[in-house]
Amino acid sequence: MPTPLILPSFAAGEISPALHGRVDLAKYQVGLATCLNWFIHPFGGASTRAGTEFVGEAVDPAARSRLIPFQFNTAETYVLEFAHQKMRVIRDGGYVLEAAAAISGITQANPCVVTTATPHGLANGDHVWIDGVAGMTEINRRRFTVAGVTTTTFELESNGSSAWTAWSSGGTAARFYTLATPYVSADLPLLKFVQSADTMTLTHPSYAVRNLTRTGHTSWTLTAITFAPQTAAPTGFTSSSGGGGVFYAITAVNNETGEESLALTGNSLDNTSTLTFTPVAGCSRYNIYN
Repeated sequence: MPTPLILPSFAAGEISPALHGRVDLAKYQVGLATCLNWFIHPFGGASTRAGTEFVGEAVDPAARSRLIPFQFNTAETYVLEFAHQKMRVIRDGGYVLEAAAAISGITQANPCVVTTATPHGLANGDHVWIDGVAGMTEINRRRFTVAGVTTTTFELESNGSSAWTAWSSGGTAARFYTLATPYVSADLPLLKFVQSADTMTLTHPSYAVRNLTRTGHTSWTLTAITFAPQTAAPTGFTSSSGGGGVFYAITAVNNETGEESLALTGNSLDNTSTLTFTPVAGCSRYNIYN
């Protein structure tokens, strides 16, 4: 018959099955065989992991997306949804939206046509979030795909709009903030990332290394990293004995950082020639390679 034991702490967390027979170890007395969806606290207690919340549909429900955390501090935290060549931003339990356009009318046609008070800037295929509509409340707090775009109107791809209540007033339409990326859906599992402050570096075997930088909730940039010195190379190589088979390479060394520039190259007739070049601002030392 099993004998119940009191465990005063779970501080060792889940231990390897290879240690299940090591009753002589101190960690065995405060360890767990299985610890699934629990958090172990430093003082020895344990609490269940919080559940997840549905905050919206994926960019393309037919293709797999990947969620990546982005945290600058305790107040600036995001979840980034990487989909097929797109990235969207989730914050405070919902997708980040662009500035909303005021709605001035919605028809009950199928598909229904939305008219905005000012040019909306949408394009066919965009996803919009509709909210605040009076009368046609069936449309509120829903995502729709845009079609049939003109300057101030667009259609909502949906079924059953002819049975909705007539629009009476108000409402806004806001596009989901979306950043274009080069990553196709099939390559997302191999995407690696590391973050420092407001910049996340992304690597993948099939893509150039890129920096993802945030400057605002709806302001993100993805730029390829150029692996080259910031210090400019010297220019204007000349030799007192032009031509010949002696090869030279001249680099500038930055006075403040000690960084060496790329090389200025040139040929000379012999090793006793006088070489001249245009110096680089901020550099008083140069390396000449023969």
